[in-house]
Amino acid sequence: MNNPLSIHRYSLVSRSALNSRSDRVEHHGALIRVGDDVLGYGCIHPWPELGDLSLDETLACLKNGKITPLIRQALHCAQHDADARRAGVSLFDGITVPLSHATVTLDTESFAKAEAAGFTAVKVKLGRVLPTESERVRSLAEKFPTFRWRFDFNHTRSLAEVERFLHSLGEELCKKIDFMEDAWSESEQPNGLLLGVPLAVDRKVYTDDSKFPVLVVKPAVNDADSIVESAAANGQKVVFTSYMDHPLGQSYAAWKAGLAASLSPSVTGLCGLITHGLFQPNEFTECLGDPSPQFMPAAGTGLGFDVLLKNLEWKPLT
Repeated sequence: MNNPLSIHRYSLVSRSALNSRSDRVEHHGALIRVGDDVLGYGCIHPWPELGDLSLDETLACLKNGKITPLIRQALHCAQHDADARRAGVSLFDGITVPLSHATVTLDTESFAKAEAAGFTAVKVKLGRVLPTESERVRSLAEKFPTFRWRFDFNHTRSLAEVERFLHSLGEELCKKIDFMEDAWSESEQPNGLLLGVPLAVDRKVYTDDSKFPVLVVKPAVNDADSIVESAAANGQKVVFTSYMDHPLGQSYAAWKAGLAASLSPSVTGLCGLITHGLFQPNEFTECLGDPSPQFMPAAGTGLGFDVLLKNLEWKPLT
């Protein structure tokens, strides 16, 4: 890296645990600032419970010039951001970001807020106690019958366990499931469907994953362009999601989703970009407005947040 680089460490506090592999609610990451004259910004937000190196380990890699997926994508983000700031424009100019589902927890309040905000689909993290979760899903489906469902198991359950879970939901509810993400153990080799429900692959999604009808793409770690191109050739759907990271990283995911939708509209489905409401509010989350199906970019050049980014405490990467 030839350009000066500095970092700002941050902490986000989630309203509840965000995946079935961990109970933590405090999440640490770092924004990067690259450049000398015109600055560009990116986001590094590891999820060690899902296989990422820790934040300190990732920053050590960055310092030593070792490129991990998170580092690669953060640097790409900073380059695009700097180009737009240099031109004095927003990256979102002329871009329409696709609509998103709501990422919710299995409680009535979360579903009621999602319904009031206009969401048509919900995504739920499952895999802790499936019988209890099945009961909650059935109850909420009765109270909120118009929602479509998306489930994410984070590889915490086997295909056999997930199949029993589907049987417990019943045929009519299963017809409302868009897909089930990572709904198998990491040692299993699933096909594309389970009892007629599409399976989606996440994190380890590659361009040769033609057996899955749905590919979940996270621009924080994935090369989205090549995956979208492959999906178009294979007749697959791509679902862009954030990495449940800082609003700057969330905005990068939204921009990449908008670009993909403009180039391959038949491939890009309903996204999962609205995740800032999962965290306690701060100045950055407030720039994105109240959670709704339509992503609302922050004002400013590049990815936005101009004044907030300028006023952060930045330190050289040492």
